[in-house]
Amino acid sequence: MKRLISRLWGWLKALSVRAKVLLAVVLAALLGFLIWAVFFWFAFQTYFIDDKVDEAGPVFDSGAVADTPVAETAAPEPTPVDPGTPAAEATAPAPEATTSGPEPGTASPTVAVGSMPGDELSEELIAEMDEVMEELGMPEEQPVEETMPDMPQVRVEASGEFISRSHPTRGQVEVLGDGTGQRFLRFEDFRTDNGPDLNVYLSAAPPDAPAGQFTDDYVDLGDLKGNVGAQNYEIPQELDLDRYSTVVIWCVRFSVAFGAAELAPA
Repeated sequence: MKRLISRLWGWLKALSVRAKVLLAVVLAALLGFLIWAVFFWFAFQTYFIDDKVDEAGPVFDSGAVADTPVAETAAPEPTPVDPGTPAAEATAPAPEATTSGPEPGTASPTVAVGSMPGDELSEELIAEMDEVMEELGMPEEQPVEETMPDMPQVRVEASGEFISRSHPTRGQVEVLGDGTGQRFLRFEDFRTDNGPDLNVYLSAAPPDAPAGQFTDDYVDLGDLKGNVGAQNYEIPQELDLDRYSTVVIWCVRFSVAFGAAELAPA
């Protein structure tokens, strides 16, 4: 080893200045390419960093919303206030408005149900309103009892479980629809390894097919939003899910399937 290093050192010393500069440039270029390949092409650092997402259920154009669990929070208990403190005086209920006839020599009083400025009504205005209602034959009360309009309901049209392919992958996938033709693909309890250029495909190949067959006939739903957590992807309305029934987490850069799931009608 020492003899090899000695020979290399002697060879470097024998080079001309121009050759040394050229060699330094070549080595710097190789080092730069190596760094670029490690961090940008192969992107090894992404394998050790999770991109976590936690999307709520999708909202459809019809207004329908997929049900998602909501954590219940207890209402805070009221803090007792000493009646003698300024805070208690500030929060004390305002006295109810009262009406009374005008005193001799004074203007007609005003009546306000609320306490906001500008809400006051004079007795003359109240009398004028009552007169107009009587002329129009309007009752004092006009009850209305309308039923709730029918809203589209979200239901699960198909579902499946992820299996691992080139990387450990788990979780559930569902196809959610509201009956209008709009559909969403939703991942629940999802986890896979992170990696560069991960996309969500719907493929015509079965989930246990050779990886190369996933891209023979497929539809790209876009970039994977995160390698961990719940997420939604809208499905083109004209897409036939009887044909494209396999969900694939696909690495575009290296043509590798991280995981796959077969959609079965619900």
